[in-house]
Amino acid sequence: MPVKSISQLRSELAAKERQLATLRARRTRLAKELQSVERRIAVLEGQPASRRGGKKVTRKRVVRRRATGKPLAAYISQVLAKAKNGLSVTQVVKAVTAAGYKSHSKDFYAIVAKTLLTDERFQRVKRGVYKLAG
Repeated sequence: MPVKSISQLRSELAAKERQLATLRARRTRLAKELQSVERRIAVLEGQPASRRGGKKVTRKRVVRRRATGKPLAAYISQVLAKAKNGLSVTQVVKAVTAAGYKSHSKDFYAIVAKTLLTDERFQRVKRGVYKLAG
């Protein structure tokens, strides 16, 4: 194995560092060119260009408040007052919406069922059937 002097090793190291710098610059240039090509392809395909990096913007959920009218529990007690033997949750849902309660909920049945379970004004007669307590 040939022995190299320190000056030869330094010159080799400098040459390798120059090569590395040029290769990194080329990689950066090619990456930019590739992004440009991908954007043009996306435009031609009719798709928006994909976002790389950056933060995703999260939006706050808008919570709608009841503008007017009584609370749901008041509508339910009004409906159950007319039924002596009680009503099923499905019947309560239909009666409450027929009485004029407006809901934007995706699962209104679950909200009515939860209200019937948690509110002390309502008593469970049997599975899925509720009446006014007392």
